[in-house]
Amino acid sequence: MEDFEHALQVDVLACSLRLDKDASGDLLEHLSAKLAQALPDECEITRGGWLLSSKKPVVELSVKLDDTGFQFTRDKRGVISARRQKIVRGVVLKSEDVEVEKLIGELAEKLASLAEKNARTREALQKFVVG
Repeated sequence: MEDFEHALQVDVLACSLRLDKDASGDLLEHLSAKLAQALPDECEITRGGWLLSSKKPVVELSVKLDDTGFQFTRDKRGVISARRQKIVRGVVLKSEDVEVEKLIGELAEKLASLAEKNARTREALQKFVVG
């Protein structure tokens, strides 16, 4: 039963990460807004655009959870790529490209497992999913 609840929690988080990307207009903007609201200390967002432009789109989102980094990057053509990082003492030792959907699933899994261990993370994720 506990495995089922964990799997359900991961599915709900993964769906929330992908939710309304069409309505919000952009997956990277949606992920950045949701994660920055829920976990501001673990997220780093880089915005691009012209110097005097009113729009500053997200060009990179980095999330660091324990020893794993999740990085989403938009190139100049608008294509989003994803990268998983192995981090030890603040230093990235290994970095590998991963499919965006797969990395979103891994991020949801990591968030769910951290929520089981940490009350602060659990509260942040409740705010993330519920709003």
